Amino acid sequence: MTSSGESSSRRNATMADAEPKQLSPLSIITLQNIKDRPHQKGNRKLPGGTVRYFDNNEPRYGWLLNGWLAEERRVPSGRLYRYYYDPVGRQYRTKTKVLFAWEKMGVIFIHP
Repeated sequence: MTSSGESSSRRNATMADAEPKQLSPLSIITLQNIKDRPHQKGNRKLPGGTVRYFDNNEPRYGWLLNGWLAEERRVPSGRLYRYYYDPVGRQYRTKTKVLFAWEKMGVIFIHP
């Protein structure tokens, strides 16, 4: 136990959620853009919930373009919410909406 009464494994799990470990430099800039926007839900955290960020270095999000992020938000009930962010920090609620935004930008997406 630590002096705060929190077990080290619990503290490490919390710290792992706080800062991503393997994000690309472009994704780190996107994450900063997200956190700088005061109205984003990413700036609020429910007690007992976790928030994790992934970019295209994570195999399940390999379809994302460079600089785009996926956010996984697990609430205390166990439900998982996913959000996607473009490099400017705009939020998209589904993969379909991300693909539609790419289509509007002229990006061609070929699913492997």
